[in-house]
Amino acid sequence: MLKTVACTLAILALAAAAPAQPGKPTGSLTDVTGVWVMLVAGHQIGLELEQKGTKVEGVMLAMGQRILLVGDYVDRTLTLKGEKPEDGTPAPHAGGPGSGPITARMLDDGTFEGELSTTQGRTKWTGERLQKR
Repeated sequence: MLKTVACTLAILALAAAAPAQPGKPTGSLTDVTGVWVMLVAGHQIGLELEQKGTKVEGVMLAMGQRILLVGDYVDRTLTLKGEKPEDGTPAPHAGGPGSGPITARMLDDGTFEGELSTTQGRTKWTGERLQKR
């Protein structure tokens, strides 16, 4: 009897600690707002995006740098480019030699697959939305 009560209490405690399961999954295929983890050539890069209509603004956090990004998200295709910093230094992905936009396609499972420019040329990347706890 005591074992059954202890098991029941443990199950109730776990259920109370688990996040509520909303009617729809976290995130959406039509809105990219949120924090994303990009995997580029084995490196994790943070990407925080905010979408208003089809316009997207964000920040990429890579190797201690914050890179401001602007772009759009239309028909499950994301296109971003670096925004020129106020100090006038060239921004990555803003049209410099060998650069190009960051592009990606949202897959049915809510992840991204795309390409971006690196010092090694165009490189594939994947992205997954960081789930809220």
